[in-house]
Amino acid sequence: MARSPTAAPTSSLPAYIEPCLPRQVAKAPSGPRWVHEIKHDGYRLAVRIDAGEVRLVTRRGLDWTKRFPLVVNAAGELDVRSAYLDGEVVIEGDDGIADWVALHACASAGRCPGAILWAFDLLFLNGKDLRSLPLIERKARLFVLLGDQSHVGIRYVEHIEGEGQVIFEHASGLGIEGIVSKLADSPYRSGRSDAWQKTKSWQRDRFVVAGYIPNTGDPRLVGALVLGQWKSGELVPAGKVGTGWSVKLAGELAAALDTIRQPDPPFATRIAHNTHKGAKWVRPIVTVEVDHRGWTGDGLLRHPSFRGVAGTT
Repeated sequence: MARSPTAAPTSSLPAYIEPCLPRQVAKAPSGPRWVHEIKHDGYRLAVRIDAGEVRLVTRRGLDWTKRFPLVVNAAGELDVRSAYLDGEVVIEGDDGIADWVALHACASAGRCPGAILWAFDLLFLNGKDLRSLPLIERKARLFVLLGDQSHVGIRYVEHIEGEGQVIFEHASGLGIEGIVSKLADSPYRSGRSDAWQKTKSWQRDRFVVAGYIPNTGDPRLVGALVLGQWKSGELVPAGKVGTGWSVKLAGELAAALDTIRQPDPPFATRIAHNTHKGAKWVRPIVTVEVDHRGWTGDGLLRHPSFRGVAGTT
């Protein structure tokens, strides 16, 4: 008879563990082995606790402890000698849904006092390596560890059993980014894994900024970005995006784009005179990330939302 996996013998707590990453799929899996979690729209973050010292570690191993004081305080109050938690740090809006724009802004500034962690896995606990245990057992231990602490700076991510696609469609209808489906009996494995699969409500792609339309209430702010996409070496229109930034960022974007202004649209083909009325055109050197829900019949973005500046060429 096969023996059930057990936690590894006492071992030292690693400074960093490469996280398990889900594969993106078009349709959520279903079946008795799968459980499903809400995908929170934030930054992947590990909480490392060792003899009272708390460190917050990013997906790539950077120390972001000073950025999220509420998470640090909550971790410091846990009744534990050592632990390594995996989760997603977010800032929640008034509707309870993660506000990625607010998180990105405060994280870039170096401190997010209102950010919390949604914890979904427990890799080490009091000197024991739990990674070989089934996911469902690791989550059970995480639930016990957090207790009523989960309502403060660290919250436990519940899982749901059932038809994955039905759960995904319900989450999508609520405006949630998507779900992550996981094999309940799977061990924790660093790197990309088929045992974790994410289904997203939106696509995320990169586009070139062709220009901007000033805000009608304050022309010093960006009201919308006019977007393009390179195809066969030519820039073609992709529509525009008018949501997803703060007032501060709208001003910063306008100021930066004003330094690369040019008189005419940078598109390969001429656009109608009344298209993007009032637009200020720029050299096509700034790339941005945009979430969207696909394309219209005439090749423009559906329901786009700005995510951030990806770079400049």
